[in-house]
Amino acid sequence: MIGFLVLAQIVIVAHAPDTATTCAPMEVSVAARAPGVIAPRIALPPLANSLQLLRTSSVSRVERMGNGQSSASTEATFTFATDAAGRVALPSFTASVGALHSVATPLPVEARPASALPPAVLVRAWLDRAGRGDTSDSLYVGQQVDYVVDVQLNESARQRLRRNPTFFPPEMPGVLAYDLAPPAAIGRSGHHCFETLSYRRALFPLFAGRTVIAPAALTYSLPLSTSFFSREESFELRTDSVRFTTIDVPAAGRPPDFAGAVGTVAATSKVSMTNARMGDPVVLTLRLEGAGNVKLWPRPPLTLSWATVAQGEERVQVDTSLARVRGTKEFDWLLTPRQAGRQEVPAMHYPFFDADKGTYASALTSPLSLDVQTAALAATDSAPASRLAVRRNLRDESSPSVPSQAWYWLLLAIAPAPAALRRARDRTRLRSRSQSPGQRLRHAAASKERLVARDVRRLYLEAIRERVALTSGSLQRAELARALRRVGVTAATADMASELLEKLDAAAFSPSGALDASATSDAANIVRDIDAQAVQRTQGISGARGLSIIVLAAMLAATAYALPEGVANTFSQGVEAYDGGAFPLAARLFARVATRAPRANDAWANLGAAAWAHADSAAAVRAWQRALRLDPLDAETRERLDLVQLSPLRSPGYVVPVPVDVPAYAALACWVVAWLVLFVPPARRPQALRPLCGGALIVAVVLLGGALELRDRLDPRGLGILCGSRLLVSAPNSGSALASGTVGETGRLGPREGTWVRLELDGARAGWVPVESVLPLDGPPTDN
Repeated sequence: MIGFLVLAQIVIVAHAPDTATTCAPMEVSVAARAPGVIAPRIALPPLANSLQLLRTSSVSRVERMGNGQSSASTEATFTFATDAAGRVALPSFTASVGALHSVATPLPVEARPASALPPAVLVRAWLDRAGRGDTSDSLYVGQQVDYVVDVQLNESARQRLRRNPTFFPPEMPGVLAYDLAPPAAIGRSGHHCFETLSYRRALFPLFAGRTVIAPAALTYSLPLSTSFFSREESFELRTDSVRFTTIDVPAAGRPPDFAGAVGTVAATSKVSMTNARMGDPVVLTLRLEGAGNVKLWPRPPLTLSWATVAQGEERVQVDTSLARVRGTKEFDWLLTPRQAGRQEVPAMHYPFFDADKGTYASALTSPLSLDVQTAALAATDSAPASRLAVRRNLRDESSPSVPSQAWYWLLLAIAPAPAALRRARDRTRLRSRSQSPGQRLRHAAASKERLVARDVRRLYLEAIRERVALTSGSLQRAELARALRRVGVTAATADMASELLEKLDAAAFSPSGALDASATSDAANIVRDIDAQAVQRTQGISGARGLSIIVLAAMLAATAYALPEGVANTFSQGVEAYDGGAFPLAARLFARVATRAPRANDAWANLGAAAWAHADSAAAVRAWQRALRLDPLDAETRERLDLVQLSPLRSPGYVVPVPVDVPAYAALACWVVAWLVLFVPPARRPQALRPLCGGALIVAVVLLGGALELRDRLDPRGLGILCGSRLLVSAPNSGSALASGTVGETGRLGPREGTWVRLELDGARAGWVPVESVLPLDGPPTDN
């Protein structure tokens, strides 16, 4: 059926099928033509409850007619579904161009009841102005528009679908996209035949012009039968492309300080403290809250006459749970007061463009007051500080820590050796006794076992060797007797032993090898007499005596170093220059001493005092840090460091007030004493000492671990001192600050990129600073 009407030179034609099936898709085509180059817009009036709009598509074009005039046309396709059987009247479509419009006559369709419908899935993509149903294809730069993909499923498809369809969004050039709330579960709504599943993305155009979004893809699978184990068949659908036009915000009425914020904005501000000191940084925070593309809201400019202003951190939170994208954005500034008194941060003015109303507006904060007091520390980099007392005498350099010296580890390694050797010897002796040749010889004599002459001779010599050191020359008769007499054996027993050896030699090397029956018992008796008469073997130097020699050598190697006379003279000249007020000269002289004697605590301490008097706080902190790490018990240096910058316990600049040598020597004492006790034979050692020795060894290991940890904490390598108050930025050459640091703070140096280095301070503060703003703690003192 076709219906048309001509009104004011606009022609609109609608076409629909004469018959349709209930709950089956039904397509209606509508075409409109108007003279000129502006294409008519086809609109759909509200639908009756029995009708459901499934999808729409339209295309417009401009044609030149034969008479030289132009005409514009629009062709649209609408897909409906109805659940009412009988005669259904389709709505009257309208076409309009400016103030003119045309209306198509209503189209009747005869709907027949459906017996069984196959699964049907339809998909369409369209634009929605933030959930308000405004489908206009023109919007402002930065204004939100929702890209919506609707999936329509009839009852048959809904029942057979085992999981939701998969949506593959297309590339969206020139826009910033946010995924909105996840799609709702499939469910019936009213009396509609098709259920709708929507996928939404909030789009914010970044540039003016025409934008085309390519078709989106959607895949789903349906089982081939109603069986649970049925194989599935996959399908893919594609939407039509979507177009919209973006225009710049209007120039008329634009505020001079407008920076591009689009949306609705409310602003508040606050400071981290209302009472501050000169030179101490204060954080000013501007909080913006509202609807729009929060991430792209720019930072407003800020200048204050009474403080230096540095850009700080930015924080953004985006909320996409509602139809309109909302969120908050916070901007930090680091204010360093230069003037004392009651100061004021004026009200901050933030202009924005309200795209919904098409007008400009401004968010305004309340002014803030700040009481700034004068502080002594704030002037340490610009004004001379009070003169501190210096040390008059230069003591010898302190020796390196005990764990850094080779003799310490050598002694730890050698201490278990005597006990280990004794234990190995005892095991060898026990094993040898279990297979003693003397026992085997006595066993053969007692059991009347007849051994050949060679076996008796071998057992006889091996049994004698257990008590007497025999050489190849000692196997002669005279030599054997002489060797036995030297170890305490009587002359009679020695002569008997040598005579028996001569008989055994003759029998062992004779052709017959005959041996008297009493030879085995004679050999056993002589071996028994030798064992009873011979004295014990000398064991050499005792383990205790050896350890004593090692300890004595270690103590001699650990003597302190004496300083040359020239270094002491330079130190005295530095003291005289400091007393005369020549602080730069005194600092150079003390630096020269510290260079030649880097482990002289007094040189570093005086260098810090001279730098402090010369108004160089960073150099003073570095010198005092070096002095305190050489002598952690130096109370004067610790007090001066705390005056400039108090270091928390976990700070890289905190020096534990425990010398490394204390736990190191305690560990060495426990280790050596425990092994000396274990060196004593078990028969002469109380049984209760063995577990005590085990506990002492465990304590020694724990103390050694603590000493190594202290040594690493006192090592100046990898640490640096801030030369002034600085922002810690997120990346080299970045304006985004993560934290801030003040002059004299000690931090751990990280990786370096060009002229930037990463610095880690206490309290999880870390960021990048220029290399020239950090003074290496292990650098030469002449770098001041």
